Amino acid sequence: MWTLLFTFAIYWLVAFVGCFVAVEIAQDALYDQVTPRAGLKVTLASVVLGLVMTYFHPSFESMFTTNVLWTVLQGIVWVGAFMLILQFHPWHALGLGALLMCLVAPLATMGVDSMLAPDAQAQRVRAGASAAATKPVRGSLSPGAAPAPAAKTP
Repeated sequence: MWTLLFTFAIYWLVAFVGCFVAVEIAQDALYDQVTPRAGLKVTLASVVLGLVMTYFHPSFESMFTTNVLWTVLQGIVWVGAFMLILQFHPWHALGLGALLMCLVAPLATMGVDSMLAPDAQAQRVRAGASAAATKPVRGSLSPGAAPAPAAKTP
């Protein structure tokens, strides 16, 4: 349950930043104004998009190959969010929604996968095992230092 909530939180945060930047820049550039209550609209759109990304878990490896039908469905949701919630014109929503879906969704998935992947070093620390023994790369350069012991080779 916590993994699912953490996954949604990461997707929501990345979608919020992507949508906020798109709304601030694109609506100012395209329409010379930002829609009223843009923050609330971006929050609602990013929650919807975060839920969609949590369910589909899009990645660069499978978005355009094995999961192309899910990618098309996700694209329809992104375009709908940009058109109906963020109030872009249909052609602008198509371009921005498709572009941001292809950029934001897989990048957010890379973040989710990297944060939720098991870490070998953390597992060793939790198990109480010591880290692998390290040896110095080179000996001391000072003339009075004792020579380093020779490493045994098997």
